[in-house]
Amino acid sequence: MVCRCEEVTAGQIRDMARLGCQGPNQTKFFSRCGMGPCQGRMCGLTVTQLLASTAGTNPAEVGAYHIRSPLKPVPLGSLATLAQPLQVPPPN
Repeated sequence: MVCRCEEVTAGQIRDMARLGCQGPNQTKFFSRCGMGPCQGRMCGLTVTQLLASTAGTNPAEVGAYHIRSPLKPVPLGSLATLAQPLQVPPPN
C-alpha cells in the first residue's frame, strides 16, 4: 500500500507508469493517490521513486507533487465576527 489515505497500491502506480504516466501529478489525477488527508506527504516520495524505477530514470527527472494549500472559502460574516475593536490604552 503506497497511499493509505486513498488505498492505492504500488502495483497500481507501476501499471500507470507502464501506461505512460509522466509524473506524480498524473497519477494523482488517475488514481487519487496523494489526494487524501495527508495531501501526499506520506506517499509522495514513494510514488516518485516507483515511477522513476519503472520508467528507468531518476526521481529528479520524474518530479514531485505540486503542493497546494488546503484552502476553503470563508464567509465574510464569519471573519467579521472574529474582528474585535482595537483597544487603545489611555495616554499616561
